[in-house]
Amino acid sequence: MTDTTASETPRTAPDNAPVVRRPRQGLPTPLLVGFALLAAVLLFVILEGRRQGAEAPAVTGGQVAMISAPPPLALPDYPQPPELLPAPFVEGPAAAPPSAPPPPPQVVYMPQPAPMGPPPSYEGPPAPPRAIGGGSVLVYDGAGGAAAAGSQGSDGDGAQQRGAGAAEASRVRAGVLANRGTTVVQGSLIPAVLETPLDSSRPGFSRAVVSRDVRGFDGSRILIPRGSRLIGEYRSEATQGQKRAFITWTRLIRPDGATIQLNSPSGDPLGRGGIKAKVNSHFFSRFGEAILQSVLDIGVNAAASATNSPVVILPGGTGTQRPQPTNIAPTLKVAQGTSISVFVARDLDFSGVERR
Repeated sequence: MTDTTASETPRTAPDNAPVVRRPRQGLPTPLLVGFALLAAVLLFVILEGRRQGAEAPAVTGGQVAMISAPPPLALPDYPQPPELLPAPFVEGPAAAPPSAPPPPPQVVYMPQPAPMGPPPSYEGPPAPPRAIGGGSVLVYDGAGGAAAAGSQGSDGDGAQQRGAGAAEASRVRAGVLANRGTTVVQGSLIPAVLETPLDSSRPGFSRAVVSRDVRGFDGSRILIPRGSRLIGEYRSEATQGQKRAFITWTRLIRPDGATIQLNSPSGDPLGRGGIKAKVNSHFFSRFGEAILQSVLDIGVNAAASATNSPVVILPGGTGTQRPQPTNIAPTLKVAQGTSISVFVARDLDFSGVERR
């Protein structure tokens, strides 16, 4: 009895048993497959319809408009030119055949013998250079004689002519300087000191003393000893703006009595042309009267405007102007004892006065 009652009573889960949710009931699988097939068919139909619509012609055959051919172009009728008849041919007398020109006369050319020219000249070998004292050799070129003669000029025009001659295409020969031990070559500087002052207001002479020994070209001998005297002359042709005095040294006298012509210009100790001088431009002599005239005019006008009284200007007073002497040349002055130099303008040969 007890066992039957216990078997008929339903079993209940204990309170501590876990609660498990049953799985959710979804659509059956055959139904899902059917929906997928239907969707595929619809998609195929839509895509096929679009493809056929794209391939259809845009314009149907009934809507095409045909253009008729244009009518033929009508050309105007031009009048036909009249036909030209051939000119009648009239047979005239036969013309005589032209006579042949006479043959030209035959010219026989006889060659003339060539004139006999002068026999060719043969130049002999040049003469050897002549030795001149001490084994030195001087070579002289006859073709360059004009250039050598032009080189002895000491004025400015001669220098310009020498420059123009050097620019010409000519041939010159090199030579050996003769008497090198007794020659002061061109371009040497002779240092000196002025013994006499210089004033360019009047032309005159000047004198200087050599302050240092000058040797020959090879330096073996003293050719111009210290204490030698220089004689020169200067002019008074100073121009406006000129600040250097020019002296032309004409003669050199040595202490032993030997003398030589120089004809060389002066320069400063560095060799620049001319001697630096003190310039007197005579400013007040040139413009003093004009300045005084201007001052008097200003004073008279100021006095007249201050007193309001008439001013009487007498003849020969401030109203007259005298011509100003504008041709006053400046005066150049060089003090005694100024250091100078002489620029040797040509070779100085002392071989005639030097003892062997």
